Amino acid sequence: MTPEEYISAHPTLQGLEPYLVAAPYNRVHFDLTPYGLHIPAQNIIDPTHSSSERFCDLLLKLDSITFGPEGMPMDKWVFYDICYMPGSVFGFGIRASRAPAELRELFNVEQGDDILIPLAMYGAIPMAKPGAWMGHNLCSIGKRISFRDVRGLGTLSKVLGLKSVNAVSFFGATQWSSIALNVHVKFGPLELYTAFTPAHSESHTLTYGFECNDQALLAAAGHPEYAFERSSPELWIRPGDEEAMIDLQDRLEAGERFCIPTAPRRVHNQPHEVPVSSVFDQYDLP
Repeated sequence: MTPEEYISAHPTLQGLEPYLVAAPYNRVHFDLTPYGLHIPAQNIIDPTHSSSERFCDLLLKLDSITFGPEGMPMDKWVFYDICYMPGSVFGFGIRASRAPAELRELFNVEQGDDILIPLAMYGAIPMAKPGAWMGHNLCSIGKRISFRDVRGLGTLSKVLGLKSVNAVSFFGATQWSSIALNVHVKFGPLELYTAFTPAHSESHTLTYGFECNDQALLAAAGHPEYAFERSSPELWIRPGDEEAMIDLQDRLEAGERFCIPTAPRRVHNQPHEVPVSSVFDQYDLP
């Protein structure tokens, strides 16, 4: 099955509409049909136009629903200054006219409104290195709705969002405790650049990267022909183990290379443990 056929037939995307928020001077450099997926013209949102206000407010609401309970919601200006203008936000949603009452009430939208309600979004920011992008925001409505199963929608938003901006290499930052690591590692082994990050407001942050080739993107989307071979972990990091993080950071700063090869594992009385292994030449990492 071709990548285009696989994405077109993906069960998670059926009945949903893709959208893109990007400034006009940026999107002329983007792929508006990533893996053959057409973004309707009405769903290409110009953040420099006043008509974008309501949809951008719904994205802010999605961020609040997702991150508010964790104490990490963003101000409106952060989206505009850091993501909308220099980069892009890609995701999927459903028309208010087709949405059930539970979703419309969650977003405070009337059934008669002709607006797309976002269910997932992925924001990315360009870096100085040509083709390099930094992850800004990944979220999905997930378990907050019951009318349909949207598991994997955040992952697919990241896949198609990176494809749409023609990313060549990717960098991201997240916390050792974050369940989003289960999404990020779908793109292949993640090379570690930091393991303990005092420059971040959350020092228990790790910085990682991977090459944005078709294998990484399609493997993350679940295409069976693009799966990775993965190495066995050499050690496991618990989210609260600052001493282990600092030790790993010291080794990184000394020139050793490490990656997160597989998904975290569940452990008793802990969110999870994160696997770490040495980087060898079989991994094509940035």
